[in-house]
Amino acid sequence: MSMKHYFKLMKVVVCYYLLMSGFALNALVLGICLYDRSIFDKVTEKLEAKLRLSIDPNAEIDKEKQLISQLENEIELNFGQWQPLLDKYTIQPGLIKVGDLTYSSLIEAGKNLHDNQVMFIGEGTYREPLVIRKSNITVVGVGRVTLDGASAEGKAAIITKGDNIALTNIECKNISVPDQNGACIRSEGKSLKVDHVYFHDSEQGILSSGNEYLRITNSRFEKLGKNGQAHGIYIDSGDLFIDKSSFIAAVSEGHEIKSRARKTIITSSVIASLSSLDSRLLDIPNGGELIVSNSVLEKGPQSSNATAIGYGLEGMKYNNNSISLSKNVIILERDGPNKLLDARTGGNIPITVNDNTIISKDELETYGVNWQFTSRKDALIEDYPRIPVSLKSR
Repeated sequence: MSMKHYFKLMKVVVCYYLLMSGFALNALVLGICLYDRSIFDKVTEKLEAKLRLSIDPNAEIDKEKQLISQLENEIELNFGQWQPLLDKYTIQPGLIKVGDLTYSSLIEAGKNLHDNQVMFIGEGTYREPLVIRKSNITVVGVGRVTLDGASAEGKAAIITKGDNIALTNIECKNISVPDQNGACIRSEGKSLKVDHVYFHDSEQGILSSGNEYLRITNSRFEKLGKNGQAHGIYIDSGDLFIDKSSFIAAVSEGHEIKSRARKTIITSSVIASLSSLDSRLLDIPNGGELIVSNSVLEKGPQSSNATAIGYGLEGMKYNNNSISLSKNVIILERDGPNKLLDARTGGNIPITVNDNTIISKDELETYGVNWQFTSRKDALIEDYPRIPVSLKSR
């Protein structure tokens, strides 16, 4: 074969290759669009962002600052500033009291704890972590007590290794660690109770491992998450009870709540995206009992995931499995497609979705009798970004 004929043949082969690969690519893109348009939108948004960044490196930074400011305004509008509890105890700011002993360091106070003691932390900002190795310990913040930026063992600001730990009136923020799972609390004991805590602007609020019981009351979790692997809270076992609490605006494609617990029971609470780039409001990846009642679930316009509640998406784990959503206000206002529930159970389980007020522009499978509206106006609910007032938690 002459060189001339060789190059001619190669041109034909390349042309056919480009033609066929183009058809294959177009078919793939069409298939993705038909399956879930949000996947295509997500990819194109990321390509657009990279293009903008290459043209103007400051554009994305400015946009991110604008979005953060918008989100903070929405949170302020709906929830106001978090306030500590009124002082019930007398202790000098910056000091920690345990029994008859007083410390100026959380690290030292933690080292000297004994079972069945109460730790009082005086008002102030603490830039060191607290590790609790003993059991039946109660930690009480007196005034505004803030743990800011410090972590222990590459895990969290507070690590609870003992059993039956209770924490009250604590603020925690700015926690990050090398593995991007930095939490305000890393719970490694059997039981944890938190009341009136405010965890925000960290990679994770609470990360549990091996718990039998976790109870969250009167608390606020805000702007938590990291790269889709850290969330508002991440519970790996046991029973999870949440009452009168708010989980607001998970960021960086985190879920507001991710629970592998055998029971996840949520009452009188708010779980809301607002303008954040979150994922699901609730991710219950291994099944179990899920009960949500008298609460507000709001999925915002920029959420990266079409589904509000995921259930059993990583395989079923428990013998007792059920889903019950009742007497809630559910607002699905994502700009793309919206889906209330994605339940992959591998079999029939009881699913009850009854007596909820549901607002969505999309048709939904609701599994029961509910009040359904296509807009907030039709439901006589205030315009976005308002969260319904009657059900706001602390």
